[in-house]
Amino acid sequence: MENTDGTSWLLDAPDRKVPFELGIVVEAARAQSHRYRVVDRSEIYDGFRLQNAKDLLRYVGHNVPLGDRVRILSVLDEHGPLSLADCLRAVRETQPVPALASLILQGLLEVELDEALIGPETMVRRIRA
Repeated sequence: MENTDGTSWLLDAPDRKVPFELGIVVEAARAQSHRYRVVDRSEIYDGFRLQNAKDLLRYVGHNVPLGDRVRILSVLDEHGPLSLADCLRAVRETQPVPALASLILQGLLEVELDEALIGPETMVRRIRA
């Protein structure tokens, strides 16, 4: 991982106890100009982010027709952030949930992944390139 300040990190996210000597890994990372940290299990499994990511990734291969993409982006341009339920109404050519999930994964739309499970009241925002 690279921080916005340019710091390069090696992160280890084991499910169980780390099976090696951490000092050796820290020194090896430092020798290559990286910092090293073991990510706590709670950072991965507590909260809503992991479940929301799993829910979205299910739709990674979904193709959103041009008409639906343009309609959704236009609605968000006109009204600003809207609830997921409101955005679903703009989809006409394909299944609404897969279409929105795909646009989120493509980086065209944004939703908050940490506050709660994605639901009808989740706010959707357009990402401008």
